Amino acid sequence: MAKRLGIYIYNGAEVIDWAGPVGVFAVARRLDPELDVFLVGDSLLPVMATGNLTVQPRYSLDQHPDMDAFLIPGGIGSRAEMHNGRLLAFVKGLPEKTLLVSVCTGSWVYGVAGLLDGLKATNRKNGDPSEVIIPIDRLAQIAPKCQIDRHRIVDSGRVITAGGITSGLEMGFYLLERFGFDEPFIDKVAHIMEYTEQWKLMKGDRLVAR
Repeated sequence: MAKRLGIYIYNGAEVIDWAGPVGVFAVARRLDPELDVFLVGDSLLPVMATGNLTVQPRYSLDQHPDMDAFLIPGGIGSRAEMHNGRLLAFVKGLPEKTLLVSVCTGSWVYGVAGLLDGLKATNRKNGDPSEVIIPIDRLAQIAPKCQIDRHRIVDSGRVITAGGITSGLEMGFYLLERFGFDEPFIDKVAHIMEYTEQWKLMKGDRLVAR
């Protein structure tokens, strides 16, 4: 069965937040070509992620692509995306079958949209010198009805959040699990990527609260 992961891309999106899961799915497609991963933008115009990397979305929000999961990455631009009415309306209007996924500060968008109320969620736990408030503490301010958790992956059912700039890689592996792939398949993907030992260390750093 085909499984489709859409990743929102915007100006100032942290490269590894979205490139990590793209990379995991790109390798997994070598074993199952029906997997698909693609970028979704506010429009079809190119956007500039961090590191001055310009990328082209495959779809725009207006096109409403069919997705099994929609992932919002973090990045400096997430501060503006929290106030993007089109994006907020889009995530609120996604069908129930679509998993709502975030990496790092991407969970702020779901928090502003009220989609984390009553759920457990995580965010980046280490700040940088430019940040007055650590992102996970900012999430607590944005979504006061959310139950903040410090695991690397927090699965609250339909909503799955990851904390940490590099956690997009683990999110990619975890989404394969949620898409129904078994442990040998996922371990094979990690092996091909020469990520076996890191995956062994990280796979247990999760909270399943669904």
